[in-house]
Amino acid sequence: MCGIYGFSGFADDKLLAKMAVKTFHRGPDGEGEFHGDGFSMGMRRLAIIDLAGGIQPVFNEDETLAVCYNGEIYNHVELRRELEAKGHTFSTDHSDTEVIVHGFEEWGIDCVKHFNGMFAFCIYDRKTGDQFYARDRCGQKPFYYWKDDHGRFVFGSEVKALLQSNQVPRQCNLNAIDPYLCLRVVPEPQTMFDEIYTLPAAHRMVRKKSGEIKIDRYWDIKLKEDTNYPTDEEAVQLVEDQLRESVKLVMRADVPVGAYLSAGIDSSLLVALMREQSDKVNTFSLGFNSPIDETAAAAETAKFLGTNHHTINCEPEDFDLLEKVIYQMDRPVGDALIIAFYKLAQRTSQDLKVVVGGEGADEIFAGYSFHKITQLVEKYHRLMPRFLHKGLAMPGLKMTPASVLNKFFNFPADLGSQGKKRLEEFMGCYGDRTMFQNYVALKTLWGIDARRDLYTDEFKDRATESWVPPVRDHGGLFLDRMLKLQWDEWLQDWAIIRQDKNTMAHSMEIRLPFLDHHLIELGFTLSPDQKIRNGKDKWIERKVAEKVLPPEVVNRPKNPFFFPMEFFFEHPQINRLIERTLNEEQVKKRGYFRYEYIRDLLEKMKTREFVYLKQVMSLVTLELWHQIFIDGEAP
Repeated sequence: MCGIYGFSGFADDKLLAKMAVKTFHRGPDGEGEFHGDGFSMGMRRLAIIDLAGGIQPVFNEDETLAVCYNGEIYNHVELRRELEAKGHTFSTDHSDTEVIVHGFEEWGIDCVKHFNGMFAFCIYDRKTGDQFYARDRCGQKPFYYWKDDHGRFVFGSEVKALLQSNQVPRQCNLNAIDPYLCLRVVPEPQTMFDEIYTLPAAHRMVRKKSGEIKIDRYWDIKLKEDTNYPTDEEAVQLVEDQLRESVKLVMRADVPVGAYLSAGIDSSLLVALMREQSDKVNTFSLGFNSPIDETAAAAETAKFLGTNHHTINCEPEDFDLLEKVIYQMDRPVGDALIIAFYKLAQRTSQDLKVVVGGEGADEIFAGYSFHKITQLVEKYHRLMPRFLHKGLAMPGLKMTPASVLNKFFNFPADLGSQGKKRLEEFMGCYGDRTMFQNYVALKTLWGIDARRDLYTDEFKDRATESWVPPVRDHGGLFLDRMLKLQWDEWLQDWAIIRQDKNTMAHSMEIRLPFLDHHLIELGFTLSPDQKIRNGKDKWIERKVAEKVLPPEVVNRPKNPFFFPMEFFFEHPQINRLIERTLNEEQVKKRGYFRYEYIRDLLEKMKTREFVYLKQVMSLVTLELWHQIFIDGEAP
């Protein structure tokens, strides 16, 4: 696990050193540099595998290829044996980095198809001056780059590193503001920085010495066109075997490996399987001292599994950390939950260098409540005549109190008037939208009309759905298409990045067994009924869990993990943040939003409605990001 960075097409003797400073938190255990013909790259190392021998850059036999790399190749043991059998000679003891250069020698740019892990790397070819960049299938490791028309190129694991170059502009990407308000993140390959992009997940890039760039996708999820599904018994065994193998691989390390443990089925199952590999596992859970707190249930699970368990609580005072969190994340993520992940990683890193998390299970096995909701709505729209929907069902929905609707859905908080309004918009326009547009409509904080009201006159035209990407149609059943949408657009932009950035902020690596690509591919060969059955989510995963966990854990319903702002927002720390970011002078200085709208929103927030609170926090986060990265006010 490391941070990488580099540049080409211009000279700057001090740039690598400055990039190393900004990336130090990703790798405090060592530093390496490489210089080619008009090309320079470097890395900071977090030593986890081959502690003494994994110093980068790493070379092939004749040192014509050099690699700097961030991540872990979990199957490096098997790949090394295979490559040695083909005649390759290794110089390190058991470094996973070295399989990358020998894999490139053997398979060329298709080497990435042989790697099982999380990675972002650069290989430099001394013979040609060409570079090869790649990012793992799920986007677990970040990779940012900037280029211009004059052959200048800068890359790194952190945008902060890129901004150390005076070649790279420090400007806001105005086209990213509208998708940010909708999704609370900026969907890749765009970022909130103008002209800075991500290499998308599951993509690779060849950059010629001349500056010519070619980017292509090397892995994709295939959807079944037939209904030849495994039986329930076969499916449970296949998932169990693959998950055990995935956990076994992520446990490979020369340092202790612990885990995040919530009260949910995903992390509980992973820890149970980890305990089969290790007699000592440290676990950590996060709470808020609020009615939605899961820490007591997590502690009970930890006791059953026999782990050394720790509980961390978020307090109102932790909002003082928000600036640091945004600085570490390089991006605005419009949810206070990023503070919780930062606090959890901060405490865990005192004991560990490697922690395991449960991200990805919901996207494989349909674990979110909206998976069930959207399936029901899709079936409803196929069966319900349009005139009855418009003339009877929609008026009935509008007359139903939000308090009644709350009883039918597992929302993280009461719907309130705005949540009910979003639901009405979703149901009323469902048949006229694409799948991705419906997905955005269900999850958005601001509908398009609300965004038009929020924007100043100069920005009103930016309220649009033209940025919503088309769903790549590969056939398949409705649930699989919806799950695949999340793998393409949601997982890396929301769930994974907040984990990577917050753990690496504290020099700690997070490993995510559910993101093993073999397990993902297996999940998409299962029937929808093996994912959601009789209204119960993740049916197949729960059947596997029955073998290692007690029934009260297996059958525990999913509790949405969210920051309970309604219990926090009146504290001085939050009020200070709001006064600093959403005051009239600051709002008008930025020029995006009408202050009158924001003033009214701050009044509505006092009702404690979930949507209003989240809207305010998303605006606070966006403004803090501007102050840190555009105005240069580092925390």
